[in-house]
Formats: sequence, structure tokens, C-alpha cells
Amino acid sequence: MWERASLIRLVDEHIVQHPVVEPCDVYKLLYQGVLGPEHLIASPEDFAARLRAEYQAVSPDEAEPLWEAVRPDGALVRLNLRPFKARGGDVEWLITACLRTAERAWGTKEELRDVWAAFVELCRAGQWEVFPLPEVLALSVWLEEHGYPPVHHSARYKEANKPAYCLVCSKFLPHLRIQEVRDV
Repeated sequence: MWERASLIRLVDEHIVQHPVVEPCDVYKLLYQGVLGPEHLIASPEDFAARLRAEYQAVSPDEAEPLWEAVRPDGALVRLNLRPFKARGGDVEWLITACLRTAERAWGTKEELRDVWAAFVELCRAGQWEVFPLPEVLALSVWLEEHGYPPVHHSARYKEANKPAYCLVCSKFLPHLRIQEVRDV
């Protein structure tokens, strides 16, 4: 699934959607794609409360895509909260979908190391000029020293993209509980 061509396509799609992106943002994308959301949900009750609060706080925006793949096979996506809210999305349904997504076993740290190593090799080969190789290599050292932990988006990415999403198994997308909001 994480072949070279599919990794390039995933990162390219992410760069197109989010032109302000740093190596740590790609690592976060790959981390989520390989390992899924389990690290985010230590307590289902706390997760539900945080998601309800985040959903309440975001402004609806139909201009954003509803979802973005984080895996080459499309099995896991970032469901963007602003367009979900703009379409009258049911946050309680979303909480259930997220919790069910977190129950699934996704991948391993070894797989994450391998995918990151493939990304680094592609950067060495000049695949993406947007990622300075010294930054990629410095992040690689840090990741190795810290055991490939979850990370936050870069400050530049946060400012440019204002990320507000949750990870959802794509098999739930056809069953989204949203209303088509139309001007009459």
C-alpha cells in the first residue's frame, strides 16, 4: 500500500491542498495514515467532550473539502469539521464514527519508520523542493531519538490552514449524517 508512487501521490495531494507545509506536517500525515487515531482517544468521554467543543467553536465553511485521505488506499481520512458543520453534520454520529475508527488496528511503528524512511529518500532524490533536506534530516534524527511519537502541526501550517478535523474510517463516509443546506 505504501509503495513509492502512492506515497508520492499522497504527499503531492497534501501539498496541493495545503501549500504551507513543513516536514513535520508530512510526518503527522504519515503518522496518522499508518497508525490511525488511537493515540488521541485515551478516554472516550474526554474525546467526545473535546470534539463537541471543537465542533461548536468552528465556523461553517463549504469551501473546504469535506475530507482528505491520509492513506494511499483511502481507508482513513481527515474529516474537516467546517464543511461537515456547514452541511448540518451530526456531531454525535461523528463521535461514534471516530471511536469506532480508533478501535481498528491500523499499522505499526515499524511500518511508520519504513514510510518515513521512504519519504526521506524521496527528499534526498529531490522529489519535493518545498522540503529543505537539512530540516528533513534533523527531524529524522529527532524522530529516531524519540521513538516516532505523535507531533503537532507546524505553527505555519496551523496559521495558514487552521486545521479542524478528526480521523474517520472512509467506510463511514457513505453513511455521513449531514443535511444538504440550501438557500431557498
